[in-house]
Amino acid sequence: MPLTDLDSGDSALPLLRAANGTIALTFLPAVGGRLLSIVASGRELLWRNPQYFDANLRAVRPRSTWATLDDTFASWANVGGSKTWPAPQGWAGEGEWAGPPDAVLDAGTWAIDAAADEHGDMIVSMTSPDDARTGLRITRRFALPSSGAEFTQLTTFTNVSDRDVAWSIWEVCQVDTSAAAGLPAGDAAIEVDVDGPGGAETVNLGDYRGNVVADHVGDRFVVPIQDVVAKIGFPTASGRIAYRGPHAGLEIHFEPVPGAEYPDGGSRAEIWMQSPQLQPIAELSGLHPDAYLAELEVLSPRSKIGPGASIEITLRWRATV
Repeated sequence: MPLTDLDSGDSALPLLRAANGTIALTFLPAVGGRLLSIVASGRELLWRNPQYFDANLRAVRPRSTWATLDDTFASWANVGGSKTWPAPQGWAGEGEWAGPPDAVLDAGTWAIDAAADEHGDMIVSMTSPDDARTGLRITRRFALPSSGAEFTQLTTFTNVSDRDVAWSIWEVCQVDTSAAAGLPAGDAAIEVDVDGPGGAETVNLGDYRGNVVADHVGDRFVVPIQDVVAKIGFPTASGRIAYRGPHAGLEIHFEPVPGAEYPDGGSRAEIWMQSPQLQPIAELSGLHPDAYLAELEVLSPRSKIGPGASIEITLRWRATV
């Protein structure tokens, strides 16, 4: 069956799988409308937190036992996968998204709708509850063809408030980098295409344990997997961010808008990279990195959205195995 309801073992954590024989996508609508798993040729391409779901997508901890959100990173249930948040992130007040954790957009129960046509092409849409804090309703619409290792995602931010708001659409995709730790960049790396030889600009977005070293090679940055907890932004990203692992990889393609306003020092794409740490990080309100993972992040321009209006971004995903 191309569309299948999966039993996670916890009725509060229903799953839906869309598969075409080459690639399988598994969605977790009850925790922030996540794309929890991408499997291609039998290989998992996303990072998933084993404290919450095992390798067979069975719930390890019932949802009722998860930590109560208290606005600290220590209380955040980072289950993994890929999710959509509003940017800029920050805690200075209105106009910045103070999450995660977040009870609505990141941890709320999203509605899900799925259908397949007579050709086997599948559409899965997940829609957030209305969020009073940001003024947003978020919809993530995935289109998986009946064959092949590519799919598309259309994300829409709709202003459901009675005021103007200004946000960037921010896709945050977590990949498992444990198999690449310590390997040279020729064997495994994250790649960010940029605007030619002159696109060597980066932005330091946090160096909590070391900093991300990115090598500018021609028309791209090549970022080996490093023992750091840090983040870097790419203002000249030209439309592709990818993880090239030792066995499989994942690419996200997007269309940047030259001259537009982007968050985080103008970053069109970003990488969060972490390695296991012995202790929680105090300056991140107790976040405790205990796994090798990286986030492939894509942002839209930050745009003003009037009441009832919408903005959107299209992403094109491709698995490489």
